[in-house]
Amino acid sequence: MSRLQLLNSTDSRKYITNKRSRFKNKDILGEGEDLVSIVAYCLLPNHYHLLLKQNVDNGISQFMQRLGTAYTMFFNQQENRSGGLFQGKFKATHLSGEFALPILSAYINLNYAHHKIDTNVNLVRSSLYDYITDAGKACTNHICDQDEIANIINETGGLSEYKVFIKNASKSFADNKGNVINLDSFEF
Repeated sequence: MSRLQLLNSTDSRKYITNKRSRFKNKDILGEGEDLVSIVAYCLLPNHYHLLLKQNVDNGISQFMQRLGTAYTMFFNQQENRSGGLFQGKFKATHLSGEFALPILSAYINLNYAHHKIDTNVNLVRSSLYDYITDAGKACTNHICDQDEIANIINETGGLSEYKVFIKNASKSFADNKGNVINLDSFEF
């Protein structure tokens, strides 16, 4: 099964996470065939990251078309506007290599920290707590595939090791962007 990181952005800072929005996962996925499994996500004010596992041929393309169409229609209705929302086609990168899933899950789950986005000012949604609360046991509305999360956490040596790993990985990602992150600022 293919695993890809996906990225898309908008031309406005408010399109992805509008505080008035109540867009539900079922609005995107609908009923029927599971096209993809969501492994990790981060929704930021002007872009998003998804880590998806394709479950059927052409599943990621179909899912992304549904996501883009459904969210644009929803947002346009909420904001009484019309027209496109996203800047072009989504970008996808195939994953390969040792430790690729833990590294990318860290990058996606804490992407807001790498960009120094203040979560007290901006609405940010991430799959982080699906990962760090006893492998998602405390979460009741899972979006992410819990088996995939368990595999990623096991690859790092367990939940405690995953928490240390993502803190250190996030510091490296931020350093590469010229941002400074204090490891003590993470609350997990």
